[in-house]
Amino acid sequence: MEETQKTEETVGAGMPALRVMKNTVGMTLVEIMIVITIMAGVMGVVGFFVFGALDGANEKLAETEIRQLEGVVNTFYLMSSPNRLPNSLDELTEGPRPLLEDPAVDPWGNPYIYVRHSNREFEIFSAGADGIEGTEDDVRID
Repeated sequence: MEETQKTEETVGAGMPALRVMKNTVGMTLVEIMIVITIMAGVMGVVGFFVFGALDGANEKLAETEIRQLEGVVNTFYLMSSPNRLPNSLDELTEGPRPLLEDPAVDPWGNPYIYVRHSNREFEIFSAGADGIEGTEDDVRID
């Protein structure tokens, strides 16, 4: 007799839950649109900060590579006889003992810009993300 009471209590307690589930159809279109709008807003904010950090990282990488290239150009100067600066960065990849394996490109895939001012002065910089020299996103080391 106790077993039948337990069975009835379980069925009795479970019935209201079954009735509620049968009456629930699902999420309405408005609820789905609200959820999608919230998710899109969160993704937009996160994307803004992620891409901003990526740009900053690319600029730091370009500065580091420019310093390394300046060191390679100075090595070329010391190794050449008579001492001279290279005419272009491509000259660092040539000869029996090249100082670079590949031509130097910045984090955006553009070649670094090498300007020789005199027999001993030079400048190396990146045109930045837009690849156009002389714009505000150029990466130069002072």
